[in-house]
Amino acid sequence: MKHLIALGTLALAIAACSPDKKIETPDTSEKPVIQEIFTSSETLNGTALKYPAGQPELRLYRVEIPAGGKIPLHTHPAPMMVYVQGVESGSLLNTRLKPDGSEVKTVFKPGEAFVEGANEPHFVENTGDEPTIVWVTVASAVGMPTTEFSE
Repeated sequence: MKHLIALGTLALAIAACSPDKKIETPDTSEKPVIQEIFTSSETLNGTALKYPAGQPELRLYRVEIPAGGKIPLHTHPAPMMVYVQGVESGSLLNTRLKPDGSEVKTVFKPGEAFVEGANEPHFVENTGDEPTIVWVTVASAVGMPTTEFSE
């Protein structure tokens, strides 16, 4: 098991450091294929990423939102990358609240990703007929909550 974790970590590190977004086609089926899926230095609202103070801690979550389900208004104290699972998943409707009270709605389809910024109020929902599965990576700090609900 330790070898599988080490191999997965190595693959993620190589993918994260690769400046080339092309899919590398291996010569044989025994070589790994590394494909960069998404990269960003700003949030959905266009603000630059800011990492929290404290001892760094990366977190990974799998979130399944049933058809018709909603995660109510909330913020995150640390930035996170969200990936809508590319297979066997529905879309995700993300609604962000701007300082003037207006809403910005974006639908993310399976295989798409985005960065949610720290302290940017929003809610997400599954308006489809099948579960939506998202993978969330949080660039947090030890002891910091992941989500703070407003409602």
